Amino acid sequence: MCFYFAENAAGSDSDSNPDDSLEYYEPISSTADDDDLQISDQIPNHVQNSDDEECDESSYFHRLPNGYANCVENEISSLDLSDEDGEHKSEVEEEEERIRAASDTAVRRAFREDESRRNTPLTTESATRVMEAMRRISFGGVAPDWTSQVPEDQWIDHLQRLRRPPATTSTN
Repeated sequence: MCFYFAENAAGSDSDSNPDDSLEYYEPISSTADDDDLQISDQIPNHVQNSDDEECDESSYFHRLPNGYANCVENEISSLDLSDEDGEHKSEVEEEEERIRAASDTAVRRAFREDESRRNTPLTTESATRVMEAMRRISFGGVAPDWTSQVPEDQWIDHLQRLRRPPATTSTN
């Protein structure tokens, strides 16, 4: 892999001169303009790779406006994003993964406990408290039409049936 640095590589992408900004704008495209640029125009005087060896001139690269050059060998462009301290980075990533796994486990456990609590039948005392509290609630406005079609005693019977545990049938 070749790394190319031009002479003015000290600046960053965010460093810009307002006078030069229009001159160095290059839109992103998937095709290169081979007609406009000659390979000989793009090869700088001093090109070295990361091992301080001269790269062969047959490798084609394109000089970027921020002073760096993009090496293309055998029609494949590459960029090395690895650090020297990759071992430390992997330890940090492993620790983050452990924290995420512990958090996910805690969330799943909380959902299971909540679902279990919701599915647990109410005790008689709790059901009585809920019914007493609901009797004191009145909704403002007009009652829906369907409420006059269902007698109140049927609602009470229906609620009492819901409170009873299901009857088990045994077959002998």
